[in-house]
Amino acid sequence: MTKTSSVSLPAARPNWKHLLGRLLRDTGPLVVLLALFISLWALSPAFRSPTSLSILMMEAAAIGIVAAGQTFVILTGGIDLSVEAMVSFAGVICAILIAGTNIAGGQIAEGLPSYLAIFITLVVGTGVGLFQGIIITALKINPFIVTLGFRSILLGISLVWTRGAGINIARDDFLSFLTSFIRIELGPLSQIIGIDVLRVPMPFLIALAIYAFVWVVLRHTKLGRHTYAIGGNETAAQLSGVNVTRTKIIIYGISGLLAAVSGVLVMGRLQSGAYQNGTNMTLISVAAVVIGGTALSGGIGGIWGTLVGVLIIRIVEQGLVYLNVPSNAKEIVIGAIIVLAVALDVVRRGEIKWLRLGRRRSE
Repeated sequence: MTKTSSVSLPAARPNWKHLLGRLLRDTGPLVVLLALFISLWALSPAFRSPTSLSILMMEAAAIGIVAAGQTFVILTGGIDLSVEAMVSFAGVICAILIAGTNIAGGQIAEGLPSYLAIFITLVVGTGVGLFQGIIITALKINPFIVTLGFRSILLGISLVWTRGAGINIARDDFLSFLTSFIRIELGPLSQIIGIDVLRVPMPFLIALAIYAFVWVVLRHTKLGRHTYAIGGNETAAQLSGVNVTRTKIIIYGISGLLAAVSGVLVMGRLQSGAYQNGTNMTLISVAAVVIGGTALSGGIGGIWGTLVGVLIIRIVEQGLVYLNVPSNAKEIVIGAIIVLAVALDVVRRGEIKWLRLGRRRSE
């Protein structure tokens, strides 16, 4: 009989760079969010008021819904610069339909019920998004150029129709419900945090429902798998049988739809459709997506990280107010957050040699 000798192979060294990068991507934003929240809670008594928390949730809902659509687009390696214009455009259209005014400001009808006006607005928003997707895929134009052009077009239309002034509306029962607050009794928890009742805005609950639905789509449907595949390697996805053109068109349609939803909610809360309603939402939505762990190159990320990114930005903005930082510094902070978000994305992808953790000099 021949003896078989077993050779023990050395144990593989753990890939610390991969583990650390994954930990940074998965839990880093959440740790930052908790640290910011606890710090502001301790430093500012005004932040601990129920009104302050309600405002935080209300503001997070508007940009959060926009950022959910932006997540879809960025996961494919694209970008949608038209979302802030769509928020304004959708609010203006919905206000015109509810108020029954024409683009010259004259009264032409009694106006439509809010539910019908909202339905028409969402259809228009989806159609504009789909049209952008068709142009991007059919003409092979960079999404940056197409969506930047539509941003100018939609803002221009909103400005012409409103003549620089908001179109005021009166809320009916349905619109009042969409912008209402749900009272939640905190019970024993109130002894710890010092708040008896928390008023949760309905837009925030709508945003949470949208995020849950988007999570299901991204993780458990063919559209979600195709979205990640296109972002990972578009050529390989097409060779694997993915209909890249159709998927991209649908995704830009989703982005247009969600931006229109946000526009309707903002318009309902302010009771006015104005071209300024979506100011800065494009930059903030992109920053929130990247802070939440989604790579600008596409293929990596998730929807819940985007929500964390939105809350981080809104808490920072609110903290500036409560800590008596001059309002002019807000733009500086937002700009710094955007630059840091992109820098964080570069570091996560390991594109800077001297920041590549776990590598030996000989490699």
